[in-house]
Amino acid sequence: MSSVFYQIACIVIPCLIYQIYMIKTKPHMQACPWHIVWSYIFFVYLFLVFSAVGTGSIWDIGNYNEIIRLDEINLIPFQSDGVITYVLNIIMFIPLGFLLPFIWKKYQKVQCTVLAGAAFSFTIECCQLFNQRISDIDDLLMNTLGAFVGYLLWMVFQHIFHNHKSYEPLSNREAEIYLILAFLGQFLLYNWRLFLT
Repeated sequence: MSSVFYQIACIVIPCLIYQIYMIKTKPHMQACPWHIVWSYIFFVYLFLVFSAVGTGSIWDIGNYNEIIRLDEINLIPFQSDGVITYVLNIIMFIPLGFLLPFIWKKYQKVQCTVLAGAAFSFTIECCQLFNQRISDIDDLLMNTLGAFVGYLLWMVFQHIFHNHKSYEPLSNREAEIYLILAFLGQFLLYNWRLFLT
């Protein structure tokens, strides 16, 4: 259980520091409580993704014979075994595709959400080079598709609940900064090896 709190802290604390900095340096800015709540729901989602995919970190460097192992990189699409792998990768990124336009207005453009999904997935696949996980083009494609499906679900939600509006962000790049800070916290601060028995 302590490893879970440790990992969450590694993801949340950099984002919290950014929030405090933005609020302190821009006194005219009033952070909407609901926007903050949804931001933390977004952080929990990022934690769940990082936990599910087994993202590598800087702490994995030197624990294997080679940092990059070409036999663990698959660049040929649709070579994965079983449909369940594709389905799970799609499902995993549906919340990302829904939460981005739900929380941040700039992601109410489909290309922004899909591009963010692809970039986030690509980052994860690159990090898996560090910990002997397979970096797979299929995962990238299905994750990106999942972000698109999530965006479509947000459009349906928006059609049903016309009065939902995104809250005022702390900055124009808030979502991107959260994604970067959460990733850096996971990559640089979280050392799962501390909990090996």
